[in-house]
Amino acid sequence: MKNFQPHIPCDPKDVSEIFLLPGDPARAKLIGEKYLEKGELVGSYREFVTYSGYYKGVKITVTSTGIGSPSTAIAVEEAINLGAKVLIRVGTCGGALKKEIKPGSIIIPTATIREEGTTKEYIGPEFPAVADFEVVQALINSAKDQGFRYFTGINRTHDAFYGQSRNLKEWGSIYLNDRMKNWSYPLVSSEMECAPLFLIGTLRGVKTGAVLAVNADPEPLREIMQGKVKFDVPASKIKTREAKASIDRAIRTALEASITLSNMLL
Repeated sequence: MKNFQPHIPCDPKDVSEIFLLPGDPARAKLIGEKYLEKGELVGSYREFVTYSGYYKGVKITVTSTGIGSPSTAIAVEEAINLGAKVLIRVGTCGGALKKEIKPGSIIIPTATIREEGTTKEYIGPEFPAVADFEVVQALINSAKDQGFRYFTGINRTHDAFYGQSRNLKEWGSIYLNDRMKNWSYPLVSSEMECAPLFLIGTLRGVKTGAVLAVNADPEPLREIMQGKVKFDVPASKIKTREAKASIDRAIRTALEASITLSNMLL
């Protein structure tokens, strides 16, 4: 039986089977008040701010997760307890890890590296964290239909924004190997929330995915490894018109994909 949850204290009848999950409470408010029709605040506790409303007649709930995997896992678990069947992270990844992925782009991860601690509390590190293929395809189709510049590939989820750069560089060692350096390496982004979303969704049998706004200049892993670009703390500042536009594009991509996915739930 669906009940009020400790951190998402909403009446189950006020939420949808489709949840959008931004990290920032202010972005939850933005989506709820600007993008949804009849958007209404239905719950607020700590970093978890929840709005419900309608997009083109489809009921959608938006809940902020806060920063990082622990609070994201709480939001995902409780959203599922409330009846969520589809959960889409609408987040940011600062600068992408390939030089061709410029600010203003969006990234649709197919999977994520579990370089964080939360998901290890669920199952061993060898088990993958993979987005649902129907959600990924719906997001791709949505981005295409709206003419947005998008990229797909593997994301990296980590714990420490101010951690040592060597942790990221570990994943770039392929670029220093003569045999592998010209391979098409699919690691495209780095952020802090996708792993628990994808893993818990898989374990609990619900559909999950993510669309990430590229809101800073690239942090190209190949060039970092080759010593051509200095890198320490990742950049995440929204500093150009295109970077700001990436947030809108990510939101609109998720909303239009939700229309397609809602039809699959009928």
